[in-house]
This record gives sequence, structure tokens and C-alpha cells, in this order.
Amino acid sequence: MIDTAPKKSVAGGGGIRWVASAGCLNGTLRSVVAQVAANYGSVTVSSTCRGKSHNRKVGGAPKSHHLTGNAVDFRVRGNVGAVYAYLRSHGSIGGVKHYGGGLFHIDTGPRRSW
Repeated sequence: MIDTAPKKSVAGGGGIRWVASAGCLNGTLRSVVAQVAANYGSVTVSSTCRGKSHNRKVGGAPKSHHLTGNAVDFRVRGNVGAVYAYLRSHGSIGGVKHYGGGLFHIDTGPRRSW
């Protein structure tokens, strides 16, 4: 079941601030976010699991990996270039997108960047 209820902002351990739910997120992606925080600086997680209605509202792709808990959007305060290189080389990540300003999307889908 996908958790679509709004979440309070709470500070997490390891320099991670979870604005979106952590519980519904794929464990591999939770681990990658923790690794980024430990190695590159504080992370704010802004989007994890979405219901279909919310996904449409925010302009998500109809088959978004967010619908199944297999995608996460987060912002990093640190060396953005190094974070991007790390994410692109990580074997457990399929999709990687850097929107700019340290905001990233990663998912467990096929290998791609856009």
C-alpha cells in the first residue's frame, strides 16, 4: 500500500531531513540516500511514494516509479558534481536526473539520465 498522507518535516539521522515518507521507499534507495548524506553533506528528501492523483497533480509521468516507491527526489548541500558522478556510477540506480541547484531524482528503473 502506498502512503500518500502528508508528512511533517522531521530531521533524521545521518544528515537526512525527510519531508516525504521514508517507510514506503525502496530499501536500496533509502540506503543510497544515506550514503550520499554520509559522504557529501546534508540531504533533504522531498518526494518518495505518490498516489495516482498526487502524481498527476505534480506533473509526474503516468508510469512514474514514484507510484511504486521506487523513486526518490532529494536536494544535496555539498559537491553537486561529485554527487552526480557517484549516482551515475552506482550499480543499484537506474534513472538519474539532476534538475539543478542540487535537486536530484533517482529510481530503480532502467539505466538512463535525462
